[in-house]
Amino acid sequence: MKHQKLARHLSVNPAEIVFSISMEAVLSAIVKRMGKEALSLTVEEIELAKEEIKAAIEHNLDIRDFLDEGLDAWEITRNL
Repeated sequence: MKHQKLARHLSVNPAEIVFSISMEAVLSAIVKRMGKEALSLTVEEIELAKEEIKAAIEHNLDIRDFLDEGLDAWEITRNL
């Protein structure tokens, strides 16, 4: 059975997002870094910050490592 067909068979919602970073988290990080200066940011500056964060994640994130690590822990728990 192909991987995609197997995933559809096993999951009610194979397109479900397992993890994400919210704009609230982005804004919180900006405020933590900038303090009161964050209040003077424009919408364009905040949008640029969001895009830079997305680019950094896409550049550095290889989800295969996280999938393997999570599945290793899952298998250990499952086999106890």
